[in-house]
Amino acid sequence: MSIPADHVPIATVERAGLVTVQDLGRFGFTDVGVPTSGAWHRERHHLAVALVRDDMQDSNEPSPSLEILSTELSLAFHEPQVIAIVGSAFVRIDGHNAATDVAFLVHADTQLDIEHRGPGPAYVALSGWQPALTLGSAATDSFSRLGGPTADGSPIAPGQTLLGAPAIGTVTERIGSFLRAIQPAPSSLSMIAVDHDLADRFCGESWRVDASARSGIRLSGPRIHAPRPIPSMPVVPGAIQLAPDGTAIVLGPDGGLTGGYPIVGVVASAHLDRLADYSIGDELRFARTDPVSACEQFSAREQRLSWMIIRPAALN
Repeated sequence: MSIPADHVPIATVERAGLVTVQDLGRFGFTDVGVPTSGAWHRERHHLAVALVRDDMQDSNEPSPSLEILSTELSLAFHEPQVIAIVGSAFVRIDGHNAATDVAFLVHADTQLDIEHRGPGPAYVALSGWQPALTLGSAATDSFSRLGGPTADGSPIAPGQTLLGAPAIGTVTERIGSFLRAIQPAPSSLSMIAVDHDLADRFCGESWRVDASARSGIRLSGPRIHAPRPIPSMPVVPGAIQLAPDGTAIVLGPDGGLTGGYPIVGVVASAHLDRLADYSIGDELRFARTDPVSACEQFSAREQRLSWMIIRPAALN
């Protein structure tokens, strides 16, 4: 666990529900059983960080955010910070209402209160925050019990301190940056088939969310008869596994790295974020796509992200 040197306390956690430290994850360790992990809703994480950080596109350093999955988060600031909150949340600064999807300056001796509304996680980015790294990432991995504020996979807790640097220099030029309206989500999740016969039956039905966590979501539906278990094989986030009882599991960022359930298909990367937005009781459907079309969907999403942020200079 590496701890940044020459940094000061920029904020103290006063209240926290289910809140974790996240970035894009840790890469290169799956061969020793460590998942990539990282932000569950990568688009929101990306946008929150991009609103407040100048160097996120070019730097090799992890860009962290606080991922709020439930209830609340309250921070007492000791140093000024440019911050942004992306996702469904009710925000107050010293008791006054504040906006999401915009970068603004929080002064020292200021109280920030965030009430999570959902669906899906909300993300808080701070311009100078630099959390400790475990295997090159700050991400909290609930499966491998790695990362986070104490390096053991624990969530954020009251009394913990966020270390970093005060808001200085060109960072403050981010103040006033905001997001364009986010496009409505498509009606179904694109899936690249692995077992074509199972995929045909799977995509022809509606599925209900029975459980949801960073490890994945569990679905019930038509009780499709599953083949016999297969030899354990590598799996990735978005893999759709069919359990012996006919239910299905779609793996999330903290899901296991191997599995012996038959794999129906894999959710296209452009639609992976949507897994975080489903709540228990929600209905969802899948639609087959091919690898070429999945790549085109991903490229279109990346292009959309590139123009979603409006900078103050663009308003002149």
